[in-house]
Amino acid sequence: MAKGLQAKVTAHNAKSKHKVTTSMLQAVYRRGIGAYKTNPGSVRPNVSSPEQWAMARVNSFLRIVSGSKSPKHDKDLLPASHASSSKKSDEEVTKAEYQGEKVTLNKPRRIKGGNKKFEVFVQSGGKVKRVTFGDPNMEIRRDDPKARANFRSRHSCDSKKDKTTAGYWSCRMWEGGTSVSDLTKTNIEGQILKADDEQRLVYGWASVVTEKGEPVVDRQGDVIEPETLVKAVNNFMENIRVGKEMHKGDQIGAVIHSMPVTKEIGESLGIQSDREGWVVAFKVYDDDVWARVKSGELAAFSIGGRAIKESYDA
Repeated sequence: MAKGLQAKVTAHNAKSKHKVTTSMLQAVYRRGIGAYKTNPGSVRPNVSSPEQWAMARVNSFLRIVSGSKSPKHDKDLLPASHASSSKKSDEEVTKAEYQGEKVTLNKPRRIKGGNKKFEVFVQSGGKVKRVTFGDPNMEIRRDDPKARANFRSRHSCDSKKDKTTAGYWSCRMWEGGTSVSDLTKTNIEGQILKADDEQRLVYGWASVVTEKGEPVVDRQGDVIEPETLVKAVNNFMENIRVGKEMHKGDQIGAVIHSMPVTKEIGESLGIQSDREGWVVAFKVYDDDVWARVKSGELAAFSIGGRAIKESYDA
């Protein structure tokens, strides 16, 4: 398998401007194996083995990288130079300080109130500059090809290259590929912060619902009230506690430590935190899943559930 993937890397990089690495293809291959085992309904009838399905996924990924196929999977593994990549360049994840606040450069975030929809912090010379942009009353219809093309044409988006301008970031919001939620989401929610090799435990925030007193919008565009989260967490720990890979298939582990953290709970216990949410320790039973955790391929928690949505006025 390794030699075959290396040969594909060499052949692809010789003709494509977007380069891939063996580790990228290995990650795609492992996901193919996992999909074959946990989601057999997605496998075509003519596929006879997990290895065959995994290699088909690798070939599909390479077609996406080369631009001959629309991206529908593994966007997080695409080269950062690819338009549909959800990766962030080293510059984009650089931390900086703005008026006493720790911020992430080139990472748009929503503004609560005011006459602009987003703000972003960028490096301008030797200083950090705050750029606000976006009409809070305007819907971003980037998934509508016609609307996206009209906006980008009207605003000459292809010519906007200066990250210190509002126009550049408005145009970023109207690019194809990654969603607005992906561009603005934080990396706090779900992130694995510590791993214990001996006990196969991973620790981290399974969910963050507020940050510095402000509601956090999750990847589905929803906001969860702290009190609602606590009720859901308590029900989960009392009745379920089972962990699966991407919410499908057989059990691969279990939540063995759980702590809902709200302002009220924190104050009663003498815990100070800028966040409200759910802290967990998850024990991994499955050998393949643990190997993928250690390799960094699986680097976050994901929670699922059912709820009744209500409108939220920011």
